[in-house]
This record gives sequence, structure tokens and C-alpha cells, in this order.
Amino acid sequence: MTDHRHDSYDDRLRLLLLLDACEVADISPVPIMRFHALAFLANVLGPVWSLDSYEGKILKRRGGPFYPELQEQLDHLVGLGLVTIHNIGHSFIEGRWRLEGEFALNAEATKPLIDVAASFSSERRVMAFLRRLAIAASQISEPIEVLVGFDATWSDQRTGTGDVIDFSEWRRANYSAYAIQAFEQSIAKGVSSTRGDRLQVYMRYLERRLHGTA
Repeated sequence: MTDHRHDSYDDRLRLLLLLDACEVADISPVPIMRFHALAFLANVLGPVWSLDSYEGKILKRRGGPFYPELQEQLDHLVGLGLVTIHNIGHSFIEGRWRLEGEFALNAEATKPLIDVAASFSSERRVMAFLRRLAIAASQISEPIEVLVGFDATWSDQRTGTGDVIDFSEWRRANYSAYAIQAFEQSIAKGVSSTRGDRLQVYMRYLERRLHGTA
């Protein structure tokens, strides 16, 4: 079972690193639902990079992945001036009004923090994973917040809308990571692939599922 006793500092650092990855992949500023979709994929695909899932469960919503606590921390970072918000608006989703916008790092304010994080080997590994994930998402033609609905874990029919998807806390039901393992086993012997390649293959698999060709 994954240990999730991280504090608000850990939460905010992960958010900054994910926004940094979006900058590197040239998909910044990133819309709110795209950001939450990337956060979900980072959780289910972390094991591909030998990383534990940062959050091992999530409520299955009709509108796609959304982490209320993550959003609170992101809003706090906006208040601190570390993150900027663009194209602010509102939408009425699932009976509630929600603030919409696109988020980006305040590069000048966050560079020292990102540099310090990069001085630790554990955080460098997280940075490498998040950057490669964001790059993989940037190289597909469909929005990742649409494709995430076809993710093997999110789309599992045994979990209905309004139920909790537990893929790494009390249950071992990370079907996304299992799918990548299955892809790896199907590759011809003698053909090697990097962890980044596996992420890219999975993104293309989601795109094929959207178009009904997988």
C-alpha cells in the first residue's frame, strides 16, 4: 500500500513540477481540466517510472478527473504569486459553478524553487517523469482531458460514476500500468524501448480507443 502522508509543501511542490513539465512540453498555460487529467495520469503511470502513485484513489466523476485538494493548493499558489491564471471564466458542471482558467508558472518567482528541487535526486526523477509525460501528451492530436476517459483505470466498468477508484491504496487495480506492461511483453524480442517510449505508446493507444481503432 502506498504511503500518502505528504503535507501541503509536498502537494505544492508536485504542482509546481507538473506546471514546469507543461512549460517544457510547450502546453502552458494549461486549462484546468487538462491539468487535472495530467495529474491523474501521473498517478496511474508513475509505476512505469518506478514511482509510487502520489494519490492512490480518486472519485469517478462524469466530467473526468478532478482533485479538490489539489485545486485548493493550486489556488493558494496563485495567491502566493507563484502561479498565474489566464482566461478566467466560470462553468456550471454537475450542479455547481466552478472557476475556469488556464494556469502557468510565474517563471521568475518559481525558478529558484525548481532549481532547488532539481538538486535532489528523488525530485529529479519526478521531474524527468512529469516532463516526459507532458511531452507525450503534447504529441497527440486530441486533448488529454478527452483521452483520459479511455484510460484503462478510469474507464473500468466495475467502477461507476460517483464511486471511488482505488488503484493504489487498499487495492492493486492500476490497470493503466498493467496495460503498459502488456504492451512491453508484446514487443518483439530484441527490440528495446525507453520508459518515455512506453508513455508515448500508451497515449497513442488512448487516441486509438477514442477513434475506435484499438
